[in-house]
This record gives sequence, structure tokens and C-alpha cells, in this order.
Amino acid sequence: METQTQKPTTGNFIGAFGTSLFTAFLIYILEIIFVVAFTALIYSGELSSQIPRALGFVIVGDAILCAVVAWLGSNPGAIAIEQDVPGAMLSVLAAGIIAALPGLVSQQFATVTIMIVTTTLLTGLTLALLGFFKLGGLARFLPYPVIGGFLAGSGWLMIQGGVGIMANASIGWEWFQWSAFKLWIPGLVLGIAIYLVSRKIKKPYTIPMLMLAASFLFYGVARALSISTAQLRADGWLLSSYSSASVWEFPLSPAMLSQVEWGVLLNQIPALIPVALISVIALLLNSSGVELLTKKDVDLNRELVTAGMGNLAAGMTGGLVGFQDVSFSTLNHLIAGGRRLVGLLTALLLGATIFVGMSAILYIPKFVLGAVVIYLGVALLVEWVYEAWFKFSRVDFLMVVTILITLAARGVLEGVLAGLILAVFAFVVNYSRIDIVKDSLTGASYQSSTERPFEQRQLIKRLGQRIQIMRLHGFVFFGTSQSLVKRVADRLKDTALDTLKYLILDFQHVNALDSSAVFSFVRLQQLAETHRFYLILTDVDAETKTKLTRVGLKEQDEWIRYALNVDYGMEWCESNLLLEEGGTAIMRAGTLGGQLKRMLPSDETVEKFMAYLEKQEVQEFHVVIQKGDPPDSMYFIDSGEVTTRLEISKNKFIRLRNQGGGTMVGEMGLFLKQSRTATVVANQPSVLYKLSLENYNRMMREDPELAFQLHQWIGRVLSVRLAENNHTLEALLS
Repeated sequence: METQTQKPTTGNFIGAFGTSLFTAFLIYILEIIFVVAFTALIYSGELSSQIPRALGFVIVGDAILCAVVAWLGSNPGAIAIEQDVPGAMLSVLAAGIIAALPGLVSQQFATVTIMIVTTTLLTGLTLALLGFFKLGGLARFLPYPVIGGFLAGSGWLMIQGGVGIMANASIGWEWFQWSAFKLWIPGLVLGIAIYLVSRKIKKPYTIPMLMLAASFLFYGVARALSISTAQLRADGWLLSSYSSASVWEFPLSPAMLSQVEWGVLLNQIPALIPVALISVIALLLNSSGVELLTKKDVDLNRELVTAGMGNLAAGMTGGLVGFQDVSFSTLNHLIAGGRRLVGLLTALLLGATIFVGMSAILYIPKFVLGAVVIYLGVALLVEWVYEAWFKFSRVDFLMVVTILITLAARGVLEGVLAGLILAVFAFVVNYSRIDIVKDSLTGASYQSSTERPFEQRQLIKRLGQRIQIMRLHGFVFFGTSQSLVKRVADRLKDTALDTLKYLILDFQHVNALDSSAVFSFVRLQQLAETHRFYLILTDVDAETKTKLTRVGLKEQDEWIRYALNVDYGMEWCESNLLLEEGGTAIMRAGTLGGQLKRMLPSDETVEKFMAYLEKQEVQEFHVVIQKGDPPDSMYFIDSGEVTTRLEISKNKFIRLRNQGGGTMVGEMGLFLKQSRTATVVANQPSVLYKLSLENYNRMMREDPELAFQLHQWIGRVLSVRLAENNHTLEALLS
């Protein structure tokens, strides 16, 4: 059977192109409204007459940004726009420049324009570098309430700037004079109305339809009152006209640069950095939002690089900071299926505006543009102040409000500094509440992997509360290490427990130790000397050990010990506890003879059992059992010590079990008839007794009763091992 592949028809292509063009036109209408509003927000006050000139920079920049993101982004449906929050921050910086150069419109315009170019280029470079080195996640370390404070502050700046657009005056009593009040009060009402209606009717056409209706109503009233367009423009209801042979000029031209007041511009540089940081965070949040809404993965680092390249290109033409937008990108996916063509067509329409649509833009009433900015500001304030009251803790909410008030009262730079100070304070307070003790165990619930005779194990369990194990984790600094000192001090005062003799601090899960925290360990050393307990530090890396030894925690100290890991540290404590409490009597039980007298009914039976064994004396480092060997024997340890270990890489081992006199090794392989799964090595000169497979089979034939007693002994040992492992696991999980 022949399979035919369906090729796209001309009709399908035209239909797809038509859908893309319709979507692009809808996005273009929304985008041009916002872009004009942002331009008016920044070039306000004395510079309001230069808005038509500035629109050339901003619209061309937006077209380039939109085209670059649409062409290169990992999300084919991504639509970029010059953004509101950076625009709000730039409006404050622009107001500072205007105030520093009163009456000098040419210098004001040139300095503000180059400030915008510098900010956009700086932001583009930051985005591109973070994406190239895959460091976009670093921006997410900034606490959420701090971000909320910046966004709430931006909302206030937008409302303030929106009123300023309409009133042609900076904030002050001039706003409430009738000549200014009548210009901005309709925009305030319209902005709030847009916000309320758009929350109820969540359609892409809601905002443009409201703006169109308000514009028609405005011109209808003007016509009814016989007010001409020239009079409306003269009274401040419309943007000023601007005549020029060119609708766009190169912002970095010698003519423009020669009019820049560089001293005034340099004073604003520190406040430009937060714009880049907020842009990184906002871009990452937007990209994550697009992922959720479109249910498609987005390469965040590629999106950063793409937005960075777009801002670098837009910055060279005088464009504002911008990046991928959630609403516009979602609109593309819902109507056109998320096509790259939509973004490219939107960019083409924006570019065409410079040549065929600039005159039409100047007829948009200023109160409509101000209403758009107020709508965005109200949305941010509602989300990050009103709704934050219900979402955040009272401390986090206080942080948001503090940043908002500081930013509104003092300025962007002061608001940023307040945010950073509060972020550091919040980190210290919150992190200091974290308990760095991951687990707190005693020798009664946790023992080392050293296998000991029954009497010794019982004694260790009975006196185990004298050994305290605290497994630390995370980053240890002064705030958290002080809680450790208090915890140890409380343990020393606890009369319900045995006197503390050994304190093991396990550093295996500690990421780092701050220099200020080492003095808390000096305090622990002083407690150890005063209360006469040993401080055993285990799994300490070289850097941390250097910090501790520099302040006096050296192994030469009587009460300080370092151990390879908690298992070795616990073994040392157990051995010392046995010597202190049991003396030579308890240690004598740790021989093969002592164990056999406990396990077998008579001395005669002991002699019969010993007859089946072969005595071996081995030196230190002797390999008793090699991994992979055949299961041809088991060993009883009379004296000395052996270790069962597992090789995980060349010359690197994990200690599975440590055994001394009175214990056995190799029984699992013998009974399961499986090759050896681990290696057994003598740690010191030792005396072993070997039960070969041949002698074991002979015992089974000649003396079944003796073999039964051996099986009981082995079964008891395996049961004890299993019970101790379960007990340790339960202690770790509790």
C-alpha cells in the first residue's frame, strides 16, 4: 500500500497567515498603547513637549526587541515588550535629571535619552551574561517580599507618573489647582475603571475597547462644546506636536552626545543597577508563567540570552528595557497557536508606525495614556499590598510596606538599599531559627559498626546516655552555632540523663563553617574542660579543621579528638567507656574462650569444638578474606581486630564492620555458599581460629549436637545484628 503525505495547501497557508496577522495586529494595538504611555511617563514635566521626538527612539527599540525575541527565543510564541516596572524606575531618574537642569530642554532630553540607552545596554549585558554562564537561578535568591516591595513601589511610581503625564507637573500642590486637577481626575477614574473591568472581563480586547470608548467620548464632548484640536492641545489635553524632517535619529550621534550633562548622568548610575536586577527577576518569573500557561518547557538561560541580545540591539536605538511578556505571549498561543510569525509581524507593524502612524498617536488624549499607566500601578499595588496582606506573614508584609514607603518617600536608590538591608536581616533572622542539629542520638540507640561480645554490647547500651551524638548540617554561622552551644549546655544541666562523658559532633553534612562561628566551638571546648567530657569532631574537612585548630581546638588538647567519621568516633568512645566501667574483667570476655564458655554447656564441649578449628596468627594488614574468594571457611577471632570493608573506588573503602575478640566473620558466605562480597583485613596482629568447610561438614557428621549449638550461636549473632540495625535505623528516622 502506498502512503501519501499530505502537503500544506495554499488555503492552509493563507489561513495561518491571516490568523497570525490578526493576532499580530491585536498585540500591536495593545503594545503601541503601552509604549506611548511609558514614553510619556519618562519624558514628562518640562520634557513633555519632546514626547513625539522620544517616541521615535522608543518605538524603534520596541520593534527591534520584539523581532529579536520572536526570532531567537526558545519559546516560538514569545512576545516581548518594553516593560512597565523598569519604565517606572526610569521615570524617577528622569525627573531627577530634569530637576538638575531646569529650563535646559535640549540638555535634559539628551541626558535622559543617554540615561535610557545606558540602562538598556547595561540590562542587556547583564541578561546575556547570566544566560550565557547559566546563572539565571542566582536572581531567585532575592527574597520574595523584597521583590514584592520593589514592585509595590513601582506601582506607586506609576500612579504618581500617570498623574504627572496628565497634569504636566511634578507631584505637589500644583496637582490640586483646578487647571491641573481637571486634566488628571478623568484619567484616574478611567485607570481605576480599566482595572476593575479587566478583572471582570478577562478578554484581550477589554483595555483597547475601553480606551477607544473614552477617546470617542472625549472628542464627542469637545465637538459638542466646539473646542478645536489646537485648543485641546494648547489646554494640555493632547500631546504636543513636533515637526522634524526625520521621525527617528541615532541617539548616539555626536550632536546628541555633545548636549549630555555627563556629571548629572554619572550621579544616576548607581540607581541603574536595580533596574537590571529587577529585569532579570521579572523575566524569569514571566518565563515560568508562560511555561505554566502554555504547558511547554522554556529554556530559561536561552531566554535570558535572547532578551539580553534584544536589549543590546534596542539600546543602541534608544529603546527602553524590555523582555518577554506573559499576557502577550499567552495571547499568541491562544489565538495563533504560538507562532514566531506573530512576533515578527508585530515588530513589522511597530516599525511601520514610525513612517505612517506617528501623527495618529499624537491624537490619543493624554488622560487615556495616563489612565493606562495608573491601571498598571493600581494592579501592582493591589497585588503587592492588598493581596500580600493575606498571602504573607506579618513580618514579610512589613518588609514590603517598608520598601514601598522608602522608595516613595526617598527614591529608587534608597528603596533598593532598604530592600537589601531588610533582605540580609530577614536571612539572618530566619536562618538563625534553623536547627543545625540534624539528628541527636545517644550511645543507647546508636552504636558503631564494631561488633562486640554480648556483655560489652549490654554495657554500652546501659551506659550509652553518656555518649551524645549531634549530627550537624547546612551552613554554620554565628547565629546557628550559638543555638548549638545552648543545646549542649542544656544537656549538661539535664539531671534525668547520665553525666555527659563524650560529645560527638558530626560535620558530614555541613556545607561550610563561617569564621565567626568558630568561637562558638571555643565555647564548647571550654565547657568540655569545665565539665570534663571529651569533644569528638568527625568528618571535618580540611578547611574547617584549619579554622578550628587556629582557635585552639587541636588534637593535642586533652579533651579534643578528631575522627574520620562518626563510626570511628563512636568506636573510640565505646572502647573508652568499656575500659572505664568494665575494666579488665569485661575485656576478658572479649576472647574466643570467654565466648565459648558462655555459648557451650561444658568445658568438654568447648574442647571438642576447638578440635575442629585451626589456629592462625596473622600480622597487621593481612588479608583474611578477599572479595570474590570461594566460601570455604569462617573465622573466630580470639584476640586482635579485623575490619570488613567494601572497595568503592581504587584505594577507597567503606568500613562495613569492625570486629574484635569473641566474634566471628565469614559465616554468611559459608552457609549461603556464595562468593565473598567484601574483604576482611587484620587491623593489628591477631589470633584467629579457622573453621574450614571440610571440618564443618565433618562436625555435622560426627557430632550433630555440637553443630546444632554452633547454628544456634550463629543464629543469635545474626538476630542481634539485625535488631541493632533496625534500632539504629529507627533512631535515625525518629
